[in-house]
Amino acid sequence: MLRIAIGWHFLTEGLEKYDSTLHGTQPFSAEIYLRNANGPFAPYFRGMLPDVNGLALLDPDRLKAGWAAEVERIGRHYDFDEEQEIRAKKLLEESETWADYWFNNHDNDELRRKYYRDLAAVQAVERNPKAMSFERERAWEGRRTVDVDRRTVTGPLVARGKQLEEWVVGIATAEQKNALLSRFDYGFIKSALAPLGLDDDFDAWRVRRATYHPPSTTLDFANSLTMYGLILMGACLILGLFTRFSSLCAAAFLAMIYLSMPPWPGTPPNPKAEGHYWIVNKNLIELIACLLIASTASGHWFGLDALFFGARRRRRLARRFGLIDDSDAASSTKTKRDVLTV
Repeated sequence: MLRIAIGWHFLTEGLEKYDSTLHGTQPFSAEIYLRNANGPFAPYFRGMLPDVNGLALLDPDRLKAGWAAEVERIGRHYDFDEEQEIRAKKLLEESETWADYWFNNHDNDELRRKYYRDLAAVQAVERNPKAMSFERERAWEGRRTVDVDRRTVTGPLVARGKQLEEWVVGIATAEQKNALLSRFDYGFIKSALAPLGLDDDFDAWRVRRATYHPPSTTLDFANSLTMYGLILMGACLILGLFTRFSSLCAAAFLAMIYLSMPPWPGTPPNPKAEGHYWIVNKNLIELIACLLIASTASGHWFGLDALFFGARRRRRLARRFGLIDDSDAASSTKTKRDVLTV
């Protein structure tokens, strides 16, 4: 029951994230967990975010280079002709002119310089191994303030970049978009999924594949790994398939969640925690339960492991307790091979 309960928890979490990504207005993202990490591994978790501090956005040259690369990728994706490329280049030049005005604005420049100073002060404490606990707590509060300032400073730049992307994508004709959609017109797959009620999901997948998306980042990889990993681990635990491997994977995942915001002395409290914890929280308890499942033969007692790997386990146990010896096992294996050969 413990294995099935944990598997159900993992499966429902994964399916909810999958549904929100495919059909919801707010796709699942691990950014909030990675950005708010406060434990000793916080720099590693935050480092998984692309441009975590927005420094690339606040550098005029890097910002313009990123916009130019984005416009070029969109043109290749939809196979723009010469006239469309000229229109896209004109939109890019207009955005670059807007960026020059934004960076030369006195108020924006002051906000940018203040953000640099506050960020440097927070990072100095975070990188100091001899920092006192109260200094780290202040740095944590400062990090939250700096994140608010980052969103305030980079907000107009992010909005302009998204607007530029929408404008350039809008240059593509309906024929170009339909041509991309037809590449993924796998009717036989849709027919096979229709009895399962997954034909709408397949259509949504086709649209996502045909629509332009920026290059994948480490955050996208973390999102996919989390979403599909939860589904696979949950299903395997419920079915009792590859039980030990699934339990160890679940324990490793829970260890990462635990270490991202550990309830340790001297670390800031988790603002999203349900209740009050000290060293032990629900993630650690579930982690220990997964290790307990991995140390037992739960899948062989009740699960598909008994069907696929039960014979091998029974032979191993029989040899361990002396019910059969190695010569008997070898002769049995040889007899089976002879039968298969005949």
